Amino acid sequence: MAIIVQILQWLIAIGSLVCFVLVVIQMFQRGQTGLAIACIVLLFCCGIGKLVAFIYGWVKSKEWGITNLMLAWTGIIVLGFIVGGIGFATGAIEIPKMQP
Repeated sequence: MAIIVQILQWLIAIGSLVCFVLVVIQMFQRGQTGLAIACIVLLFCCGIGKLVAFIYGWVKSKEWGITNLMLAWTGIIVLGFIVGGIGFATGAIEIPKMQP
C-alpha cells in the first residue's frame, strides 16, 4: 500500500508542477512578467510562489481563458489531500517522531 500511495503522490506532485508552469507561462504571455518571476523565485525560496500563482490564476481564469486548467489544478490539489489522508490513515505515511 505504501508504494501505491507514494507513486500517487509523485504523480500528483508532477501534475501540480505542470499546472504551475502553465499558469506562469500565461503570466509571461499576458505581460505579468514581474509577477511570474516573483512566483518562480518565491517557489524556490519559501514555497509560497505556487500559492500566489494558484490564487492569481483563479482571479484571471475567465479573462485569460484558463478556467479548465484551474479546475484541473484544483482537482489535483484536492486529490493530493485525499491521497495524503488515505496514506496517513493506513500507516503508509508516518509523521517522524521527535528525538529526545
